[in-house]
Amino acid sequence: MKTESRHKLISFNKNFPALFISATTILFSGCYNYPAVPDAVNQSTYTDLKNEQQKLIPEDCRVLSLETSEQIAVANNPNYLSMSHSVNAAWSRFYASLSAYFPTIDATYGITNNRLIPSSGEGGGNTPSFAKGGGIQGQWLLFDGLVREMNMLIAKHTAKQEEALNRDAKRLLLQSVASAYNNILLARENIRIAESDADFNEKLYNETELKYRVGEVSLSEPLNFKVKYNQAKNQLIISNYSYITSKYILAALLGLTESDIPANIEFPPLSPKNEQFSSDITVYLDTALANRPDLDAFREALLSANFNVWAKWGAFSPTISANGFYGYMRTDTGSGKYTNWESRSQDRSYNYGLTASWTLFNGGQNWFNLKTAQAQLAQGQLAVVNKWIQVVSEVRQAQENYKQAIEQVTLFEETLGLVTKTRDLVEEEYKAGNANLTRVNQAQSDLVRAQGDLASSRVNLENAKAQMESAIGSR
Repeated sequence: MKTESRHKLISFNKNFPALFISATTILFSGCYNYPAVPDAVNQSTYTDLKNEQQKLIPEDCRVLSLETSEQIAVANNPNYLSMSHSVNAAWSRFYASLSAYFPTIDATYGITNNRLIPSSGEGGGNTPSFAKGGGIQGQWLLFDGLVREMNMLIAKHTAKQEEALNRDAKRLLLQSVASAYNNILLARENIRIAESDADFNEKLYNETELKYRVGEVSLSEPLNFKVKYNQAKNQLIISNYSYITSKYILAALLGLTESDIPANIEFPPLSPKNEQFSSDITVYLDTALANRPDLDAFREALLSANFNVWAKWGAFSPTISANGFYGYMRTDTGSGKYTNWESRSQDRSYNYGLTASWTLFNGGQNWFNLKTAQAQLAQGQLAVVNKWIQVVSEVRQAQENYKQAIEQVTLFEETLGLVTKTRDLVEEEYKAGNANLTRVNQAQSDLVRAQGDLASSRVNLENAKAQMESAIGSR
């Protein structure tokens, strides 16, 4: 048994330096851990950055879907991620408020060297004394009018408010990502429309140019299609610009340090989702009022304001504390020019008891603090009412926007079918010499407009779905 204990002691002695270093490192480095920010933001140049220093789209991602974009945004968006630190800080303040229920223990130690020199110069020199002492003192708050209970509840609901704000930040982020993503799909569709328009006019230009050379048509006809071709190319330039800048906007929302989406990343074709928000409005209102995180945040703030009122009432109550002390004092006294201790005393002491205090008058400060808290509570109640009305309004607007988007998609799909058929017939008639140039131009313009209207309406429908999801708090 003794041998085993001796081995354990030797093992502890060997490991003690490492344990001490580890404990010291933890103590001075702090206990709050979080992912480090990208090294790229600490650089003063962009061209020298390496990929591992940046936040980029995963290497295995080739087709960037909306769902993947949302996942990347939630994982990388710095504005959203910063909200999680607010939540952690709020809960830390809550745990700190619990410390009020525990006693406070302080250790003290002091050393004093005194020398007494008579003013008359008599007495043969100075009289030195050397005292040292220490002790442990404890204090425990037993009652304070429930102030610490109210402060704890305030901290608790403030932390819940921060959690609700964090969920609301995610709700708004997902809606912004969906809008930016859909703008990319719209710009890409506009590119396709402009390219198709340019191809159509280029084809007719080549055909009419041949006819002009043999004298079948006047010069104005090939020139007309050349102008239309240039106009389509200009629209293509505008659509390409919109496509590129829309990718920049989405990349920023995704938290990518390059603020760009690589050219090799593809986007899937625009396909309607299956969500249908055609139920009675009361269904969505009930869902929103139960799920909207921003409304929850206002409700939690109202609870905190209510507990703050009760905390101010607690200031009118007495405060009762328990206290105790245990310590010692040693004093060495001497005489003469040098320190020759002639006497020594050493005393130990302890005490304990209760202390009660009650503020009877402080110039009305407690009353005015109470009135301030009550006014803030009333303000918080009206803030909840205002947010409640805002949520109801947003849900109603979102559903009407969704209904309008559905109607427009249906209408523009039918219109595009009619216009496409008309354009094809006019093109055949023109080639046969039975339709004039103006009619061809008008038919092609109607087709381009119908294609653009349908593309916009489909994107608006997807945005309306995202708006509806955000309004009812379903994500």
